[in-house]
Amino acid sequence: MFERGKKNPMWVGRFREDFIADDGSRRRRQRSIVLGSVREMGKREASRRLSGRLAEINQGKQKPEMMILFERFVLERFEPNIYPALRRSTGNNYRWVIRAYLLPALGKLALPEIGTADVQVLLSSLSKKIAPRTVLSVRNRLRRIFGVAKSWGYIASNPADEVQLPALCDVREKVVLTPEQMRRLLAEMPEPYRTMVLVAVLSGLRRGELFGLRWKSVDFSGGSILVCESNYQGHQSEPKPRASRRIVFVDSVVLDALRHIQPEVATADAFVFSSGCGTVLNPENVRNRVLYPACDRAGIPRVGWHSFRYTYATWANPTGESIKALQSQLGHTDAKLTLSVYTQPMPEAQRKMASKIAAVLLPVAPKSESNEGMAVDERLPIQ
Repeated sequence: MFERGKKNPMWVGRFREDFIADDGSRRRRQRSIVLGSVREMGKREASRRLSGRLAEINQGKQKPEMMILFERFVLERFEPNIYPALRRSTGNNYRWVIRAYLLPALGKLALPEIGTADVQVLLSSLSKKIAPRTVLSVRNRLRRIFGVAKSWGYIASNPADEVQLPALCDVREKVVLTPEQMRRLLAEMPEPYRTMVLVAVLSGLRRGELFGLRWKSVDFSGGSILVCESNYQGHQSEPKPRASRRIVFVDSVVLDALRHIQPEVATADAFVFSSGCGTVLNPENVRNRVLYPACDRAGIPRVGWHSFRYTYATWANPTGESIKALQSQLGHTDAKLTLSVYTQPMPEAQRKMASKIAAVLLPVAPKSESNEGMAVDERLPIQ
């Protein structure tokens, strides 16, 4: 045992231990570990810590670590065995995060030698370059990889469990359209994309649920849509969360629009919104070639498919017991997500609240005339 460092000296213990090489052979290496700060503990306490570590090795309580590189473990062990159990979208996200952030930083390090400090340095460095939610995704992927390595006996603990993350914040403002903006957008949309947008904003369906919708799931008599499939990159699959498999009730304006585009002869398995040869439309192509130009012509902010889901939740303005109904419509497992993420305050509702509170303080103050805006029951035109 010895001291290392001048500004902040540390007690360092050095010993030899066995490890398992890539070829399965048992070998021995020299190992150094930091026992603690010289300012915080004396030599006797540091020696006691080192003795405790050596006792685990000498008594056989600590198994030899498998010194496989992080890159080899991920590419040869983790991906081939874990990806088949993941959804296609989740697997693609793992591949992207691993190749963009993890392999360049940790790929050439031995798996057991990666500690919490290494993970913390990586995440702190990434937090200066990428969005906080992307940093969270990187941490979650690392935690899963190390968790699998631990359960398979490659490491003794998960170094991603104790890392600290930067404060999460929304770097992109959620766009919620007003009813007037929605009318202007619909007026610029050709069919069947107009009906697609109408269904999206008046049902709250997710993008994959909207593009994967089949005619057999539309119940015209019951006024509802059965959400039992989702489409991702042309592949149909069942919704993963149990709450996502649900019945979504829609207004007659949606049903009338769907009847208007329904072919005279349509099989039950046919997609509601499809290409000329009956295949699923590409969401990015529709957004870039149809939706964005329509937004520009309508003079409104460019919105994506998820914006219609936000808009639906905000227009619903849930209060009291109605939050459960909105949670069911959106397919959320937690009502907190419905309230905190998917509902945004409407300016007109905030103005009314401000006036109501002011009236409590100043009940005799004269009230100025204001434009009350659009009637609540004014409906979207079918055309």
